[in-house]
Amino acid sequence: MFVYLCSIRMKILKIILINLLVTLVLAEGGLRLLGFTSLYPYAIVSAPQNCLLPSEEMGFTLNPGAYSITINEKLRYTATHVENKWCTARTTGSRSLLSSSSDSLIVLTGCSFTYGMGVDDSLTYPYRLQAQFPNFHIVNAAVPAHGTLQTLLLLDRLIELDIRPQLLIYHYIDDHKNRNILARSFTQLLGRESRVNNATGKDLTHNAQFPYGALDDKGILHIRHSGLHTKNLFASLRTHSALINQLEYIYDRLFAQKTKAKQVTEAAILAIKAHCEANGIPFLIALLKEDSHQSMSAFCAQKGINTVDLSIDYTDKSLLNLPYDGHPNGVAHGIWAEKMRRYLSK
Repeated sequence: MFVYLCSIRMKILKIILINLLVTLVLAEGGLRLLGFTSLYPYAIVSAPQNCLLPSEEMGFTLNPGAYSITINEKLRYTATHVENKWCTARTTGSRSLLSSSSDSLIVLTGCSFTYGMGVDDSLTYPYRLQAQFPNFHIVNAAVPAHGTLQTLLLLDRLIELDIRPQLLIYHYIDDHKNRNILARSFTQLLGRESRVNNATGKDLTHNAQFPYGALDDKGILHIRHSGLHTKNLFASLRTHSALINQLEYIYDRLFAQKTKAKQVTEAAILAIKAHCEANGIPFLIALLKEDSHQSMSAFCAQKGINTVDLSIDYTDKSLLNLPYDGHPNGVAHGIWAEKMRRYLSK
């Protein structure tokens, strides 16, 4: 009798496992038919090596120098990083070499979109903007992987050095909300993107401390720092399975709700606004990409924060670095520059 029961249980278990396997295969195939994919491959190699450096305050920072950078072994572009006393910035032309001062200084902050990932120096939006406003000193202080909190930290650094820009422009994309809480899919992606040393294969995240925000019981924002722990089973499976990749995004949405990513981002923006007002620094948010509900536009309008809409049609493949990279290309940067020129000229 015991042997018979064990046999029945084994058959039931076998049926369950087969059904589970079939379900997973069907789910994977169904998602791919609907256009969902696994996590796309992403590899960055620079010559000379280490165009990015780990930072204990900002996560990543730019390494001074001139670089030839290759994305996914195909897309090549040149990037020049210029150092001054308060940051290392991507060049915007000859004025990038001038000493930093508050007179006529316009600081652009943001992430890889504003930095110009995949785009040559002279084609980036900040470089073109400098050419259109030669009487100003425009600094492209955007860095790949940065979010809202890095802008707040950089502003504090400027104020501490008694530098008061004529204008601070923070360039927002909706994904910054995930970065501001260090969502798991973001840290996993960083673990892959940060392998920019092709000789040693060192992962820059080993020495990087990324800022993240947390709200206390009174709703006050606190900035903390954490290393990136990117090694787990799901991180590797995401590159092979559309199902696992989508499950990670679902987990991210739940994590974002739990950690109040939207509220953390809004609190950081209000802190930037308050610091700017206290120090006589005009503040502007450039909306590069926001969610379909345009929640950031509505929030800024409610709080009296000036915004300019620089958004493009991200479904238009002619505006992106596809097929090797999904960042906006030189054509998109030209659109941003023209939109910003029209706004500032008013």
